This record gives sequence, structure tokens and C-alpha cells, in this order.
Amino acid sequence: MADERRGSQKRFGRRRKGRGERPDAPQQPGAPESAAEPPRVNPPMECGFCHKPIYDLSTALADRESGGPVHFDCALQRVTDRESLASGERLVYIGSGVFAVVEYKDRSETAFTVKRRLPFEEEGKKQDWRRALSARVTSL
Repeated sequence: MADERRGSQKRFGRRRKGRGERPDAPQQPGAPESAAEPPRVNPPMECGFCHKPIYDLSTALADRESGGPVHFDCALQRVTDRESLASGERLVYIGSGVFAVVEYKDRSETAFTVKRRLPFEEEGKKQDWRRALSARVTSL
């Protein structure tokens, strides 16, 4: 039985890097040389607060009034300006477009209590610019 396998190719172990066609295989006539199209470059969107370009939309939040994207830092500054904090309280982002005022229970800052939730985005509403971003991410 071992003699039957000697002439055959190796069945286990590393495979070729190019798992597609063999490099010595002839090209089909009319086939494009590069099947990958270049990525579309979208111009950066403008922040609704500071009017500077937003280069990374994945970190942007949606403005409650206009629905347009704003920098995370601009949103944090806007919430900080509106909210007065007592001693021992801190403002944190807890996700899904919501900030919160928290109070830590100990000095290690591992356990905390949420004092107030401060929604920045409209809950459950998905903006058009975020849908376009999701479509691009899922196509990767």
C-alpha cells in the first residue's frame, strides 16, 4: 500500500500560497490581468461642530439635530460643556451613542456606578453616511 502513494503528490502539509490557478497555467484570452478594481476614494465628510474634515468615519458620532457626522472629540467637548460634574464624577462614553456620568467606587477605577445616562445620538436611527460605511466594511 505504501508503494502506491510514492509516486503521488504530497497530500498533507503546506499548500501553495496562490491557492487559485497555477502560476504556469495559461491565461484565458480576454480575461483581465487584474481582477481587483481600485478602491473608491470618498472625500472626507465635514464635522457639524468644528467644520473640519472627518477622515475616520468609524469613530464619528451622529449629531442629534442634523444627523450629520461629528468628531468624537467634538461630541465629548459638547457634552462636557453642557454637563456640570460633582467631585468624584467623570464623564465616559458607554457606547451606542450614549455618554454617562459615572462615579467610581474605589481608587482602582474598576467598579463604578452610572449616575446619569446622556444620549448623544437618536436611539435606533441609522444615518445614511453610516449605512454607506457599513456597506463598504462588509464588502471587504
